[in-house]
This record gives sequence, C-alpha cells and structure tokens, in this order.
Amino acid sequence: MKVHKFAPVVVFDTEIKGYSSLLKDLHQGHSFDDETGLITGELNGKVLVHKDPAFASFFKEVKSKVVDYLNLFNFQHELYDLNIVKSWYTVCGTRFNVPKHYHSCSHISFVYYIDVREDDPLIFYIDNMNEWFGDAFYFVNERQDLNGLNYAVQPKNETLLIFPGKLKHYTAAQRNYKRMSIAGDVLLTLKEDMLDFESGLLPTKYWS
Repeated sequence: MKVHKFAPVVVFDTEIKGYSSLLKDLHQGHSFDDETGLITGELNGKVLVHKDPAFASFFKEVKSKVVDYLNLFNFQHELYDLNIVKSWYTVCGTRFNVPKHYHSCSHISFVYYIDVREDDPLIFYIDNMNEWFGDAFYFVNERQDLNGLNYAVQPKNETLLIFPGKLKHYTAAQRNYKRMSIAGDVLLTLKEDMLDFESGLLPTKYWS
C-alpha cells in the first residue's frame, strides 16, 4: 500500500533578533484603545507602521526573511518586487482574542512577536481537502496530519511567522497579560519589464 501526500501547507518560523524592546517602545506612535475589542491597528486606521522611518531597518529584515521563505519553493522571486502594503500592531489583553480570519488582500502575511508567553499559540485552520463531506473530520478517533483541521504554533518573543495570506488563523488563549505583535501583508508584483506573462500582478504604474 502507498499513500501519496503532496503540497503541504507551510508556515515559515524564523527569528529577527534585537527588536522586541525597541518595537514595544515605538508602539506609542501607532497605539490605539484595545479595550474596545478593536485589538488591531487594522481596525483602528493604523496600518502604515512600515512607512515610519523608525521601523526601516526592521522591515528590511522582514523582507529578507520573506525572500528566504520564497526560496523554500524555488520561486523565481527575482522577477518580482516584494511590496509590504499594510502593517499594524495587534494588542490582545485578557478580554479579547483574535477571531478566525484570513488576509484577503495579501499574497503573503507575517506576524512578528514582541511580547508573547507560553500557552498562547497562533492557531492555523485549513479546509482539509481530504474531507468527503462537510465536518467529516470532526468524527475521528485520533487527530493526525491526514485528518487535521487546526495546527498550533507557539511563538516566542522575536519570532517571525510567514504564511500564505489565505491561510485562516486565530488565537484562543486565556491570558493575564497583553500579547503584542506586528502583522503585515505582502503583495508580489512583476518587475516593470516583465509584461509577457499570463499570471502575476503588473506594477501599480500600469494600473488605471
């Protein structure tokens, strides 16, 4: 008997050292009232952290790590410009969690952890292609990779997670502290002279 498995979902788990304290201090320039339940800058109109000159070296590191992620797939990233189009702080206190969602306007998303503690994972959810009917895999004796729906990643401070923007994710911890991170979205656009491809976004200069 053979079981052929292909195209696993990848969450790229890496580190960017030396930024957590700095980014925690710089949060004041991009802060918001998270006690209302609007726990992300994305819900408070504060989505341009990457445009702040104080963060330039950090986002340069993020882009470098995204290139490492693309290299996992032998993707020809040299044909594309890598654009961080939106970035924001997320601050989860004791009352609220990040609901299940995905980043509908991005190709690639990332989360960098400034303050996270044990037993407070980011949980990824997939619509398992092996399910024969809706919710079939809620009726399993033992959870494993073939019948999985959720996968939890426990980050540490200064961990950077990179994953497809369409991958659903959420948090569900009971916490007694404020969990702080920076998230962002990346779009890949073809280089200016790459006009003879059926797929891939053209640069915004050609948009009308």
